[in-house]
Amino acid sequence: MLRIVSNVRIIIGVPETLQSYQTVRWRRKPLWMPTAKSKLFRIPVKPVIPVEEKEEIKRLYNNYRTAMKSIRRFLTHKHSVLLQAKADTEALHRAFEEDLARCNTINDQWNEELRVIREERVAKQLEKDINFAKNRMEALLEEKEAKLAAAEEIVKQHKELVTTFITPESLDEAIEKAINNPMDYNFAIDLQGNRIVGRETKPGQETNVNS
Repeated sequence: MLRIVSNVRIIIGVPETLQSYQTVRWRRKPLWMPTAKSKLFRIPVKPVIPVEEKEEIKRLYNNYRTAMKSIRRFLTHKHSVLLQAKADTEALHRAFEEDLARCNTINDQWNEELRVIREERVAKQLEKDINFAKNRMEALLEEKEAKLAAAEEIVKQHKELVTTFITPESLDEAIEKAINNPMDYNFAIDLQGNRIVGRETKPGQETNVNS
């Protein structure tokens, strides 16, 4: 079903994305199609070429054939192995030596350019590696110093604790001090949240501390 809207043809029931496609049409009959029955026994008319035009075409073709033959013979004579073997061997050797010297000169120039580039790259890489090694050594030294400082702090704390240790010489004094200053770590908490310290503490004798 077709519907014309503003000079635009719309096909009802076909998606809009498919409406823009067109079928392929052959400009002429494909090669695999047989000859039409109406042209099966048709004899084409041979074109009539004027004599002047035929002579001009022949002249142009002869010129083209002569030029191409000359080019082929020139290239054959230039690149033929047999003809080169018959040529002057000294001249060929001299030309080979000159070409080899020229190639060596160009190769030496390339090698020199590459050497300069390589030395610059190696120098930059060496400097980068040295800086990395220095930074790494500094980081390791800082880490080592931090560990030594932490160890010294631990040793210092333990040295301070040594003074509180009970030795055989101070054993009697420690016992007498413990008897004279009894410590009771027991405590209780009442309904109001007050903390009552001591097992033997009577109500009203303790110091209430809110938890």
